[in-house]
Amino acid sequence: MRTGGVWVLVLGVLGAMGLAGFAQRPHRVDLEAAKAAILEADRQFCRATNEKGLEGFASFLAEDVTNIRPDSPLVQGRQELAQRWTRLLTDPATKIEWKPVYARVASSGDFGYTIGVSQITRTDEQGNRQVSTGKYVTVWQKQADGSWKVVHDSGVQDTTTPR
Repeated sequence: MRTGGVWVLVLGVLGAMGLAGFAQRPHRVDLEAAKAAILEADRQFCRATNEKGLEGFASFLAEDVTNIRPDSPLVQGRQELAQRWTRLLTDPATKIEWKPVYARVASSGDFGYTIGVSQITRTDEQGNRQVSTGKYVTVWQKQADGSWKVVHDSGVQDTTTPR
């Protein structure tokens, strides 16, 4: 092989390696778009829960969702978490609403969390309303179909109503 041919071969191999390395670089993730997506997913989660009750709530849960509550064992799985929410979400005298106020997304763009505020309103037989408030954190994971599912959900009730 002539010297010129070696250089052509070397440059060809280096060029192919460079293109292969370029092709393997991860694509840039639009973190602001991902953040907006999980904020919207959280708003849709609340909307679906209010419109469809337990079915709407469960539709946003990943199969392996977890939940922690004081003085209770760890909740694991969609069915178990939905069961824990059954009484609240099937009581016609009770309404729960929540609103995300903050979101953060991993640099990979497929994992993040929302933090928000919640309100539960109960109306007794005399029409008296009792309102309790709280805060929550929900961890979201992007699914293969592009949707976001809840992989962990926890909240705390306020001990006094904020002013």
